[in-house]
Amino acid sequence: MKKPRFLRLLAVAAVLSMSGTGFAADALTLKLAHFGAESHASHTAAKQLAQNVEKRTNGQIKITIYPNNVLGGPPQILEQVLQGVIDMTLSGQDQIAKHVKLFDTVAIPFSIDGYEHMDRVLDGPFKEWAAPEVEKVGAVMLSSWEWGFRQITNSKHPILTPDDVKGLKIRTPPAMAYQAAIEALGGNVQTIDFSELVMAMRQGVVDGQENPIATIYDLKLYESQKYISIVNYLYSSMVHLVNKNVWNKLTPEQQSILREESDSARLLMRKLIRDAEAVQIADMQKKGIRIDSPALKPFQDKMGSAYEKIKQNVGAENFEKWMQMAAATRKK
Repeated sequence: MKKPRFLRLLAVAAVLSMSGTGFAADALTLKLAHFGAESHASHTAAKQLAQNVEKRTNGQIKITIYPNNVLGGPPQILEQVLQGVIDMTLSGQDQIAKHVKLFDTVAIPFSIDGYEHMDRVLDGPFKEWAAPEVEKVGAVMLSSWEWGFRQITNSKHPILTPDDVKGLKIRTPPAMAYQAAIEALGGNVQTIDFSELVMAMRQGVVDGQENPIATIYDLKLYESQKYISIVNYLYSSMVHLVNKNVWNKLTPEQQSILREESDSARLLMRKLIRDAEAVQIADMQKKGIRIDSPALKPFQDKMGSAYEKIKQNVGAENFEKWMQMAAATRKK
């Protein structure tokens, strides 16, 4: 006896559901949380990631983005990803270093010559080195996006030599390499949560801070920090991580799509940040901000104590491995 039409349709729907194709009920919605503002290139790149992944998986994977620390500060977001409460994050390497020490090597001061040099390190030997260690703590490392080379700002006077840093109260993240570098220059390190940075600057709680140009510009830190020194003293990345259990639920094809779109978003973010820097610097100068590019060697020469602290923290072997990677990828 032939089944009624509606029963046949139900049977087809059940088969399709079990095969994981075609129905909204099968869609997997992933949470992606990050600390960038909605105006920042990180959010633009994250939106491209979400749009392309949804399109290429025919709606089977949707990504909901939570920017600007709305689900917690950087340490809390990363913890929630490792616990499986949040599915994905763009995490600063300083946060990952609390779980995988070798990530602190990325911030060894003055070890990298510029953006292209850093790209060769992060996308090549560093990823091969770091990705297996990240899996051991419960996440999958897809790619290194960008935060940028960090500059020093303050409200007191121009910083043209290391001596100009002496005695200034400088806010840094609670990251060992950053703090060691500022202390080596004679600064008085102050730790303030990123979510409280803008208010702390406006209220004059500290004299200065350090961040990439994009962050200084997007958060309008220049409104209270009239002096900016371009020193590129160390680099910050945003690393795209996925909870390992969530990753294992994806099909090989879905995993491939997510990797490819993470790489595409990585390139977009880098381009946006780098293209915008000159424009942002020019605009801040028009607003009356003094921006200097001092000679870097005197600053580099002060890093001895910072190197020793970083080496003790990450281990001499890890320290030397980063320096070897940096040397091997440096253009002659």
